Amino acid sequence: MPDGHFFLKSLLNYVIKNMGNMKQTILSLSLLAFISTQSMWYDKLTYKPIIEPVAIDTLLNAVMAVESNFDSMAYNSKENAAGVLQIRPIMVREVNRLLGEDKYTLKDRWSKAKSIEMFNVIRSHLKGASDEEIARTWNGGYNGKNIPQTMQYWIKVKQYTQNNIKQ
Repeated sequence: MPDGHFFLKSLLNYVIKNMGNMKQTILSLSLLAFISTQSMWYDKLTYKPIIEPVAIDTLLNAVMAVESNFDSMAYNSKENAAGVLQIRPIMVREVNRLLGEDKYTLKDRWSKAKSIEMFNVIRSHLKGASDEEIARTWNGGYNGKNIPQTMQYWIKVKQYTQNNIKQ
């Protein structure tokens, strides 16, 4: 475990020392499992804390839910889509093209913070677009709003927002 996770190391050491007490062990392991899954606290690939706060709005939250169920380690081998926002290599290239520099790499797809940055680069280039247009573009590329299959994606995003996010 990386050096920056003193609490996790301490908890793990406590669990190992107190294996005889089953109730404490189960509670400690449950807490350890919960903490280790909270990708908002640290980057799951590097295990480094996410230092810069990342603003997560309603649309972004819903897109992350639909794309990966908030799992920074999600991977779709059929599409070579990775991370919390299921970013494919073509999206990384497009974001770099829009920025005019090679800022992002394929490895950055595994970082929640960098994935959100890439999403926001795409969104910022869709000036005046509605949430539906942004979501459908994210799912189907720049012509996504005209592709019938992306309507199903938008319905999932909208349903997640209506069912899970208080406006």
